[in-house]
Amino acid sequence: MSHSITLLKSSLLALCMALAAGAAHARIKVIVATDSWAQLMYLDSKKVPSGDLADFVNRMNEVQDKFRFELVIYPRVRLDRVFLDKQADVYPLRTILWTKPEQGLLATKTIFTSGDIYFARRDNRFGGHKVFDNLKEKTVAGVRGYHYQLFNNNPDEVYIKENFKVYLFGSNEGVIRFVLADRADVGIVPEVILAKYLKDPKVREQVLVADYYDSQVELSNLVRKDGPISVEQMNAIVDLLIASGDVKKLKAKLSIQPYGSPKK
Repeated sequence: MSHSITLLKSSLLALCMALAAGAAHARIKVIVATDSWAQLMYLDSKKVPSGDLADFVNRMNEVQDKFRFELVIYPRVRLDRVFLDKQADVYPLRTILWTKPEQGLLATKTIFTSGDIYFARRDNRFGGHKVFDNLKEKTVAGVRGYHYQLFNNNPDEVYIKENFKVYLFGSNEGVIRFVLADRADVGIVPEVILAKYLKDPKVREQVLVADYYDSQVELSNLVRKDGPISVEQMNAIVDLLIASGDVKKLKAKLSIQPYGSPKK
């Protein structure tokens, strides 16, 4: 009887130690929230976040074992509220310039620098690259709510339409389709999104790209200041992604080009 009790105690002790070890190694849950970015970040047929940017976020789970990052895609109009309500902790590959102070987001070190570029149909009425001259006189398509240098970084739709010949859309895909349909002279989109379209030879034949940015930004992971992960901890993960070659691979996939500085 005494032997059985000893075995039982030993088994319970082993179980408790195993549970304690498991608890000690349990990852801290971190919600990563973003919106869709054309083919770079989207929900697939099974409603699973997919694309090159989604793969990059998922790599954050593989290079360390302290945090468990759960990626959620929201409509753009809901993202501000998600962070204000503390329902999300990290906004990946964005610039602090695109957020509101009350969201309490802090930027990590720069992961890469990118920007918005101008593009047009190769067969345009101005004759090749002349379409990019005197842009304020051209019809321009962009995304509603974005801060474009061409529009003096003012996202207000009323202001933009009063001062420019502009068409505003809810997505970059809409901008690209509109320009390729010859409905506007010039479009503005993030270079990383246009790069994906230009991988299609048929699209590449139709498109001209300006040799300068509308604007450039430093993209990083934005961390909620009172969330479960600190900027310092996220910087350590960024360092691991750099060391592993993941950042270099992402840049190669996005075909980020050394365009010139924005024209004044």
